[in-house]
Amino acid sequence: MLVRWLISAVFGLVLPAANADDSMRCAAGGIVDVGMIADQVVAKCGQPKSKEVEDVPIRARTASGGVNVIGTARVERWVYERGYGQFPAQLTFEDGKLKTIELLTGR
Repeated sequence: MLVRWLISAVFGLVLPAANADDSMRCAAGGIVDVGMIADQVVAKCGQPKSKEVEDVPIRARTASGGVNVIGTARVERWVYERGYGQFPAQLTFEDGKLKTIELLTGR
């Protein structure tokens, strides 16, 4: 009984933060999927409520065990409001391609 309660407590603390999905229905009715490019998402859902853009370093390990920066990747995080009764969603793009969709349940 105690084990069951502990498992429930742990999942109760972890799950409210965000839920990842492979697809999302927009407020406009369009459906987007991981793997789409940014222009396709805008065509189906319109402009997001907010955008955050950053360039992150791409690192590679050398033969001697060191780490070198070999370039950068552009990461964009877009937030969409999906309508009444729906959690907002954060879409993460890497170099223009949709990598993850997270429902922001903790807001």
